[in-house]
Amino acid sequence: MENKIEFDYFHEHESEQFSFYRIPKLLFTDEHFHDLSCEAKVLYGLMLDRMCLSLKNHWIDREKRVYIVFTLEQVTEYLNCGRDKGMKILAELDSKKGIGLIERVKQGFGKPDAIYVKNFIVKQNEQPEQETAETPESVVGRQEQSEDAFADNLEDIGMNHEQPEERSQSIEPERGNFPKSEISTYQGRKNRPGEVGKID
Repeated sequence: MENKIEFDYFHEHESEQFSFYRIPKLLFTDEHFHDLSCEAKVLYGLMLDRMCLSLKNHWIDREKRVYIVFTLEQVTEYLNCGRDKGMKILAELDSKKGIGLIERVKQGFGKPDAIYVKNFIVKQNEQPEQETAETPESVVGRQEQSEDAFADNLEDIGMNHEQPEERSQSIEPERGNFPKSEISTYQGRKNRPGEVGKID
């Protein structure tokens, strides 16, 4: 049996002199990451720590995105697991098979994959706001606005949608006067005296 190691207590600010891997608390509290295994969460924390090394080495692509190199052998070493388990944990984080916290890009034959560690903050989906169904009130409101705009256009050109009846009434008396004047002139010729006819 191996000898048990006796660990000492921390005193005052002694804990601040050590370096720690930082794992986002959101990975444990947010429901979005509920099905993510603890090994995958730890591995994501290790990859976040590796980002600092990438910045120092200027591992930045043309789009100014930072990437890391974290081989499968390193995964198995840090997490003390077999090769199959390491591949499964990577797949949990991967954008193709898993939750999408990392994206692996092949760099060529014999070279390790470049890994883009993505931001763990969940973005709100904006599509439901854009595709919301219109309420009856909004449809009626838009119809009223279009009718008001149409009325304004009629007024601009000197017409009003409430005036067609008045215009038709003012036009019809003119049509009625035209035949009457023609008939009265014609009747005047018939009633001329007979003497005038003889003179003609």
